[in-house]
Formats: sequence, C-alpha cells, structure tokens
Amino acid sequence: MWAQTKTHINRLQFWGGYISSVRIHTKLSLWNDAHYVPQSFFIGRHGLSVHLNKQMTFTGGYAWLFLATPFSNKLMRAEHRPWSQLVFNFPMGQKYQVHHRIRYDARFRQNILDEAIVTGYGFNHRVRFMTSIRRPLKGFTLGKKIPFISLANEVLLNFGKKVFTNHLDQNRTWLMVGYEINNVTFQVGYMYRFVPTSVLYTYNHFHGITLWVSQVFTTPKKREKYLEELLHREP
Repeated sequence: MWAQTKTHINRLQFWGGYISSVRIHTKLSLWNDAHYVPQSFFIGRHGLSVHLNKQMTFTGGYAWLFLATPFSNKLMRAEHRPWSQLVFNFPMGQKYQVHHRIRYDARFRQNILDEAIVTGYGFNHRVRFMTSIRRPLKGFTLGKKIPFISLANEVLLNFGKKVFTNHLDQNRTWLMVGYEINNVTFQVGYMYRFVPTSVLYTYNHFHGITLWVSQVFTTPKKREKYLEELLHREP
C-alpha cells in the first residue's frame, strides 16, 4: 500500500488583542477581551472572575465570534461560545512565574454544507491546556520598569458526536516580550499555530506577529498584581 502524501500549508498572519479587567470587589472582577486575526477569526469574550486565593482564579462567561470557512477567508461564520476556566499561578525560584490554565469551550458554530453556510448550528466540546513561564529581563531596565519575556504552549482538543478521528483542534506556541506602562502592559512577539484541516492529511502552519495590550482598572496599589493575571488571556 502506498503511503498517503501529506500536504503542509505555511501562512503568515497578524494577531492583535486587547484585554481588560475591571475590579469590582476583593474577590470579583469583570473579564473582557477582543482578538482579531485577519482572514481567520474575530472574538469578543466576556466573563466574571472569582479570585479564590492568591494562586487560583475561576472565570466563566460567554464569547461571540466570526470565523473564516474552509472555502472563504471572509469572517462569515458565526459562533456562540459559553466558556469557563481555572488558572493556577505560582513562582518558581526568584526569577520565574509559572501559569497553568485549563479552559472549556462549548462551541455552537453555524453549519456548513458544501461551500455555503446553512441554517442551524453544530455543537462540540473543546478542552484546552496551557502552560506559560515568565521571566523579568533584569539588566534591561526601560524607564522605571523592567521588561519581561514569556514562553507558552497550549493544546486544544475537540470532543463531541461529530468528532470521529482527529481530536486535535490545534497547538499554539508563542514567545513574547512585554513591558508595563502605568496600568497598561504591551506584549509583542511570535506565535506558531499548527492546525489540522477538515481535509485528511492536510495541515496549516500559521506564523504570526502578535501584539496584545492588557489594561487593568483598579486602585494603583493593586494594579501590578492584577496585570500579572491579564497576561494569560487569549482565545
């Protein structure tokens, strides 16, 4: 039997994101973020975070999206996504900060038939596992703040009645450099996304320049702590 030929498609992209948090109580904050990747997706996500302790935060909410399709790069396919997550963070030595995140997405996406969007929504579950490590770049002080570098990886897995063979939705790896100015943190870097397609043995490899802006609305004394929590929000 002949071996099946695999097709690998490499693409460049830009990922822009704005993330904000509004502290409304010692234990509660409002979560809002928006991300845009041309010819791929737009997402607006909202939720309520419960800060269980210094190392653990639970968040639940709703997201709405417009997606590209297998037959068009236009963002024409709607998705509704209730979601929840649990984030753990802890220091590792004196230089490193480690974050683990488990996120669940309930995905309701418009149905597709041939090369058209049709009536109704399909549903599947998705579970996501992310780990990130952050380190300050001491010796590279800019103004009054020290920039930092972060490395992260996330695996996204699909489950549901219509998911038969490949449960891997995608894998993301990114390397970012960040800097904080008052209540805003800027992160810029590179993200690699490996995405299997609906066509058997065909895979997309996305190479992207990424810019994320995070902002915290709270008292100045608590701002630095909450900015740390914002650095791990993406779709």
